[in-house]
Amino acid sequence: MNEAKQSSLDDPIAIFSQAISELSARQSFNLPAKLRQQLRSMQTSCPICACDFSQQSSIVVAQIVPIEHGGPNDFSNCFLCCERCNRKRGTSDLLSLGEPFCSPTASPPVPSHGRALGFSPTDLVQRRLELLARSANHWTPHTRNSMKCTVLRHLAKRWAEPRFRAFAHHSSDLALIGFARRSGDAESLGVAKVLTKFQGASAALMDDDVSVYQVDPGRFLPLIWALIELNALVMPVRVPGKGAHAFGSEWQDFWPDHVRSVAALRSRLRSGHASNFGELARCPDASRVLSDRPDAVRKRRNSAARVERNRSQRLALYHQKRIEEASQDSAYAVLEARLLSLQPS
Repeated sequence: MNEAKQSSLDDPIAIFSQAISELSARQSFNLPAKLRQQLRSMQTSCPICACDFSQQSSIVVAQIVPIEHGGPNDFSNCFLCCERCNRKRGTSDLLSLGEPFCSPTASPPVPSHGRALGFSPTDLVQRRLELLARSANHWTPHTRNSMKCTVLRHLAKRWAEPRFRAFAHHSSDLALIGFARRSGDAESLGVAKVLTKFQGASAALMDDDVSVYQVDPGRFLPLIWALIELNALVMPVRVPGKGAHAFGSEWQDFWPDHVRSVAALRSRLRSGHASNFGELARCPDASRVLSDRPDAVRKRRNSAARVERNRSQRLALYHQKRIEEASQDSAYAVLEARLLSLQPS
């Protein structure tokens, strides 16, 4: 018995699975009674099942973006629903609740300051976009000179998918990716697992609550970022005896970072990480990818031709100026006379 227990303690996959179970525990969230009463005065029905609250005996506070998914822990992230709907939803994204919560065309979020909070399904989905801008997010493939609207457009493509959680460990000789049953809705987790297996991962541990896949360390980063583009919030997990893989010089190496500000995402400042000179460290800029659209290709071709034409004109003017300056020099006249004398008559 002791040998079996010791072997499980030495097994990195078992340790990883246990860590996922602990990190997947539902986080408590208590709203002060005064704010709860304020919500009660603003809502008359459950936005999920549309039942009137006067007919419900159990009303609970839920989050639009669950704090388990990196949502902000504040009043604007709260709404009331009946206990049965909240239990059925769990920590799933609002977009997974069916037709009333279908995602609108993803657009950059609009700040809700000075605007009354709405609690219809459409209002909650729109507020979800606003809250995700203040939630934990991963880096985007841009540079620190990219415009805010460019970063938001990329984030909006991620946010159009239901958010779920994934757990990952990356060391020089071991790469693991795991999912818990409470990490999101069944459909999103199913897509994530199919993508994980499609990328060459092998199932290392499968049970009712936790699924663990082992990945070749060289294929870890492409898989992680494919999951992030599906709106996964990837949680780094430390495995004792397996040192975390050192950050490289590419921006994809910084997948464990969670950034709660679009401004910080744009400036690529790593909060809480100081550089050698004392200022905040930065995530490296992504390599610039040029568009392959026909109009973009045409503009680049015309621009290159214009640059080459201007260069030729400047070079011609430079040589013409040198010739004019030399022609005014007496030594130039002597040299020209000698050259003429050397020509055959």
